[in-house]
Amino acid sequence: MGEAEFAVIGTGEVPTGNYPERSEFEIAYTVARTAIQDAGIDKDEVGAVLCAQHIMSNPDNDYNTEMVFGRLPEAIGAKGCKVTCMTSSGGASSYSIRKTAEGILRSGETDTVLVVHAQRFSQFSANEQAKYFSIAGCDVEWEYPYGMTYNSLAAMITQAYMTYTGTTIQQIAAVCVACRKWAMLQPNAMFNNKEITIDKVVNARMVSYPLTTLMCNVLGDGGSAFVMTTAEKARKVCDRPVYFLGEGSDYSHRTITRANMMDFNQLTAFLGPIANEAYEKSGLGPQDMDIFEIYGSYPTINLMVFDSLGVTEPGKAGELVEAGETSPGGKYPCSTNGEAMSFGHTGTGCGFAILVETVRQLQGKAGAAQVPGARFAIENCGGGAFMDCHFTVMGSEVP
Repeated sequence: MGEAEFAVIGTGEVPTGNYPERSEFEIAYTVARTAIQDAGIDKDEVGAVLCAQHIMSNPDNDYNTEMVFGRLPEAIGAKGCKVTCMTSSGGASSYSIRKTAEGILRSGETDTVLVVHAQRFSQFSANEQAKYFSIAGCDVEWEYPYGMTYNSLAAMITQAYMTYTGTTIQQIAAVCVACRKWAMLQPNAMFNNKEITIDKVVNARMVSYPLTTLMCNVLGDGGSAFVMTTAEKARKVCDRPVYFLGEGSDYSHRTITRANMMDFNQLTAFLGPIANEAYEKSGLGPQDMDIFEIYGSYPTINLMVFDSLGVTEPGKAGELVEAGETSPGGKYPCSTNGEAMSFGHTGTGCGFAILVETVRQLQGKAGAAQVPGARFAIENCGGGAFMDCHFTVMGSEVP
């Protein structure tokens, strides 16, 4: 990768929540138009439109097929569009689709790519949603027959993390509280008007020990988009482009239960080298980061990722979070959109939401959630049963 070769110049987003009357196509159209307007470019400059897969797509209203076949470029009137495609890597889709965009930009076919995600879970019943996510990604031989779900998987990881690190359940709950504080500053967050406390999180209804309802993410309709271009063009058309400065990626396992991860230290040690690779490629370090945009979906995953970022001794992230250091006004602003736990889980869009929020922060457009003077941030995404992780250092300037 050539550092600072590409940049984001505009973003779009709609509110996350339960909006059954709002179609996937309306979401995609809205965020696409918003991102183009925010970028300050003409729609005909868009030479490629890339979409992320809609999870649980309805065969009677097949968003995925329609988007692959070019419905969105026509709808927004992007007459210069040459390429349409769709990609999916679960929660890591924001990374894989960005790499696809980079390949198209590098080919010279176009210098402007529009990337879009839209999701509408509300068209399905609660039972249909629960059934889908109870088996999605589970091994049909080793997990599915025994009732493995993401909540139970995250619960096992939480028990292991607490045992190995000494992290308390109050510190686990503090992650949820910090995310909610950020969400309260975000007009598009699913839970931006419901304050929570550590006691409320700990004493909420149990889902899978030790996880309570307020420690689990909630599915919501939503979507976001961003406009990518070359660094050369970005400097010409945007007052404050956000550059991709360095990144690191790795894949760990197909499933946790068959990953030979009985030694918990192996799992936590997996993340640190990936973050270090991103730092090294960018020429920056943790001390240079103004924001840490983490996507974990569950509080313990959030802590494990934070442990790997070089800010604190591994296993001690919970102490920082409990002390308020990752909350608004803290020394280490983290997951400033509220993350999947409070912003809402939009399927393959969780990583998109984190990426879009990172860009907003670095462009100084984050409103009430704005971290003053933010110039550099590190963000991550990952998919499946926590199978992979991708860290990216981003900045509003090139060091």
